[in-house]
Parts: sequence; structure tokens; C-alpha cells
Amino acid sequence: MSLRPHTLAFLSLLAGSFAQGEPRPWTNAQGKQVQAEFGGLKDGSVTLIMAGGQTATVALASLSAEDQAWIRQNNTAKPPPGTPSADPADAQRIPWDKRRMPTDVKEPMLYMNIKVVKEEPGSCIYESGHFQFKTSAKLGVILMKDVCRAFESTYELVRLMPWGIIPRPEEGRTKFQAELYASREQYLATGAPPWSGGVYVRPDKVFRMPFNELGISNTVGANGAYYRKGEINNDTITHEITHQMMHEYLPYMPVWLIEGLAEYTSNLAYKGGVFSVSGDGVSFLAKQPGSRNRGLMNAMRYKPQWIGVKETWGYTTDISTRNEIKGFKMSDRDNGQRRNVRAAGPPPSMEDLGNRYHSSHILAYFFVHENGGRHLMQYFDALHEEKKKWPVFWEQVKAYDAAVDKLRPAYDAYRKAMNQFMQEPGVKDLGGGRFSYPKNLTPPAPPPDPPKEPEPPEGTDPDAVCAKHLNILLNDRSLDQIEQEIRAMFQKNGFSL
Repeated sequence: MSLRPHTLAFLSLLAGSFAQGEPRPWTNAQGKQVQAEFGGLKDGSVTLIMAGGQTATVALASLSAEDQAWIRQNNTAKPPPGTPSADPADAQRIPWDKRRMPTDVKEPMLYMNIKVVKEEPGSCIYESGHFQFKTSAKLGVILMKDVCRAFESTYELVRLMPWGIIPRPEEGRTKFQAELYASREQYLATGAPPWSGGVYVRPDKVFRMPFNELGISNTVGANGAYYRKGEINNDTITHEITHQMMHEYLPYMPVWLIEGLAEYTSNLAYKGGVFSVSGDGVSFLAKQPGSRNRGLMNAMRYKPQWIGVKETWGYTTDISTRNEIKGFKMSDRDNGQRRNVRAAGPPPSMEDLGNRYHSSHILAYFFVHENGGRHLMQYFDALHEEKKKWPVFWEQVKAYDAAVDKLRPAYDAYRKAMNQFMQEPGVKDLGGGRFSYPKNLTPPAPPPDPPKEPEPPEGTDPDAVCAKHLNILLNDRSLDQIEQEIRAMFQKNGFSL
């Protein structure tokens, strides 16, 4: 669970002294009573949270006058975890069986006009229809329009794919953010991986890339602006912007699928402002047209290898470390810790990373096409509903942490007083949090009870939610069966694994 470990560890020291919070009795008009916590009032209906986290909804008018008065006075409770929040994108989503794979996706000319917000030495800001670009040097409108094509085209590509994603800027922003750096040193100073050509940083909610990866000159021209030097690298842009367009879904997806779909889009043929979606398997041909490697493979000097479904499936939370997740429920943990299967050894080589990205691409490609992409579309529909359930929980975690921090001085004082008390003559530690003491001594008064620890939606382990809906993709098939189907699909299409 993603609550702060030091907070939970500290509270465990005092576990015998604290209650978990007690429900109150509720009485209906017939005099029947039930013990439950108040979960909220909406449209005349009251949510009651039972022991174990189950919820029940009853009409406000069916409760006793005392209960109704209590609710009017205390109706400040937030909805229980798992209560879906409203999503404006719902009105724009099309049922999965009505969605179709596009053949080609053209750049959206309507959104490609560049607005100069600021052009100052060392700090420039440009805007397109959906993006704001911050650059460490002047690029000018003409060059920015060339750069912008890959960004806005990727927006349009993800929007038109049949996954039901409605790209929208991260919370609190009106446009997606991109930062472009004149030197690679400036780029790496942001903490970007040394081997990367560009990166979408989810905590910062920003895409970052150095000029040289964009196909921009290393020196300024006669007018004091940089200029285009070769082809704009839409491969890396498309890969990372795919992440950015899907940012709402990333916390609920395994890394192999996150990276696999980004490799899928970045390997689509792109020419003259058009993505050729119908030719999405060209990168798997044994003899590819031209010699250019695409996406992450632009940095590779070898042919990446297929590592198999079982191996790829284990890259759930990090592409650099295998972390096989066996279950997604809190109850699946052992002694409070989820069972992890991690590969031991040194950090992965570029060859290892290339194989993992390549294999993720293969696995994602399979789900894009098998059964017409039906299971992948249904999977994203499940993610769309899943992501609505968590905002309340994370608000509660934030409030929980703040409340524990506020109580910490009292906990510290109590622990110090208890340590001193245990040193008094005649005080004996009986184990299990019990002790005996002479009648002439009085133990320290315990501190206030801590708040009740938030319960995640549907008992889901926040650290394992990325595995929650994978059965939709599997569709009652084993990983060995998926392996066989992938090999059959690739052999039929003349593709090389």
C-alpha cells in the first residue's frame, strides 16, 4: 500500500493502545439497528459503510429522526473509496463496438498555428492548439511549426485510435507542457536518463527533449535563431507524447503495455504529416524498407530479440526491473507486503532494454489486432472506470498523513514517557504490549487515537492496481496460449519476432 512506510511503522509501535475508529448505531423507522460508519448523503440517499468495507445505501427518510438530525449536522464526510467521480470525457466516448481502427491519421492543421508568448534570451514560450513549448533558446515561428507537427499529429493519432482515450491536459493545466533544451547538458540536468532522447516525466507532467534529438542545429543562424538541420525526430516525440496523451491511464497499466503502445505508435510510418496506421506491422518485417531504426531502437546497433510473453509480462512497474505481480488485492499480500519476484543482478544493459521495449511492442501489437482489438478496447473501458475510483482515496491518504503528522508530537512524548516508566522499580514487561507495575505508580496516559487508515477502492492494493484488469486481455487464456497465438499471427503476416 502506498501510505508512507515510516508512518505505518511508527503507528505499529503503539498498535495495542489505539482503536481503529468505531461506527455508530443507525435505526430505521421499524426500529431495526445496524452498526456502520457514515459514508455520505446524496440525492436523499445515505451511504453506510459496514465492517469490512462493504457499503449499503438507504433512503434518508427511512432513518429515525435522531439519525436524520445527526446527518444534517455531520454531512461533511467524503464518499467512500471506490465511488466513481464525474468525468467530462464520458459524453465524448463511443461504445467499444462502435469504434474503428483508422487507416491513416493526418496532421490537424487547425491546431498547428504557432503563437509567440515570449522570446527572451534563455527563455522562450510558444503555443499551438494543444501544447505550450518552453525553450531555452529562440526557435522562431517557422521552426516551431515544423516541431509542432509531430506533437499535434500524435495528439490526433491517440485521439483517433479505438482505445477510447480523450486526450486532455494534466490537472490544473490548459495545455500539455513541453520543454526543449538547446544543449544535451541542459536536458540531462533535469534528471533525464542518460540514454534517453526524450522523456515524459509523469510527476512533473512535462515532456522534455534536447534540440539535437529534434533535428535542430547546434548553433544559431544569422538572425539569432536556431534552424532545422535534417529530419525532425518524430519517433521519440511520438513515443513520449503517447505517454503524455494517456497520462490519466498510466497509474493503472503495467509498464510493458505502457511502453508497448508507445513503441507501437512511434513505429508507425509517418510521412508528409500522415501516420500510416494500416501499415503498423512494417517494423516487424525481416527486411524493412530503408535503413532507419525507429523509436528507442534509433540508439541500438543490433537486432532486438523477442524475450517471450512470460518474461515480458513480469515488467509491471518498471522496465528496468522485473516485478511479477501475482494478485492485486490487499489480501494477496504476505505479512502486509505484496509478494514480489525481482530479477537479481546489475542494472540492465542497453541490449536488455532494447529487447524489453521490442517485446513490449510485439505484445501490444498482438492485443491491438487480436479479435479486432476487442479485448484491448474493453480493457481501456475498464481502466476508464477504474481511474474514477481513486481520487477520493488519495485525498483521504493526504488527510490521514496530515492528521498523523499533527499527532506525532503526542506519540513521541508518550513513547518517551513509556520508556522512562518501564525503567521504574517493579515495572515488568510481560510481552505482547502488556506490562505490570506497582500500585503506587501510574502509567502515562495514552495519546489520542490515530485516524482510521483509509481503505483503497474494492480492497485493491495501490501498488498492484496495474494488474487488476489484465484478465480482460487474457480472456481466460494462459500466457503459454498467448505465446502460441502471437507466433501464429506473426507467421501468418510474414513478420519476424
